[in-house]
Amino acid sequence: MPANGTNGQGVGMTDEEIWQIITYLRSLQAQAPAKKVGNAENGKKLFYGEANCSTCHMVDGKGGRVGPDLSSVGTSRTMESLVESVRRPSQRLAWGLTEPTKEFAQQYETVTVVTPDGKEIMGVTLNEDSFSLQLMDRSEHIHLLDKGKLRSINKSRKSLMPSYDSGTLTDQDLNDIIAYLQEVAAK
Repeated sequence: MPANGTNGQGVGMTDEEIWQIITYLRSLQAQAPAKKVGNAENGKKLFYGEANCSTCHMVDGKGGRVGPDLSSVGTSRTMESLVESVRRPSQRLAWGLTEPTKEFAQQYETVTVVTPDGKEIMGVTLNEDSFSLQLMDRSEHIHLLDKGKLRSINKSRKSLMPSYDSGTLTDQDLNDIIAYLQEVAAK
């Protein structure tokens, strides 16, 4: 966020107005629900097992690296937001998430490149500059690519995460996974 007055943003704001904005933004922070929404023990089994969440997502250093680390998501997001993220993952795809294990914010947009030999690689961008692109594919292989040599680069705001409708993941199973994420984040 630019400092007050930089690039015309926040120009003329008093200290009191700045603190009012900060207070408002902090009031939006999600709080863990007072009552449990599901069975955290079963949610953990689902997360690391049948639901395949840990294939892409990490919790407390265990799991995949393609998607966001979910260690603190249980207390930083509302129940509704978590449900929406699972049921419609592309609905509110994050523009850039900062995670404790990453130095810079990562955008979870899908990137598909075609190499000079015609090979298609799909994944998420780890780093990018004017000349190179580093992406991680679904198998967590990291590719460092010379952008000038690629046949094409296509970025999409469609999540790599599949939608989990209630036929794929029941409401109760989803509540159990959320209960597990809330329990982990509350520690």
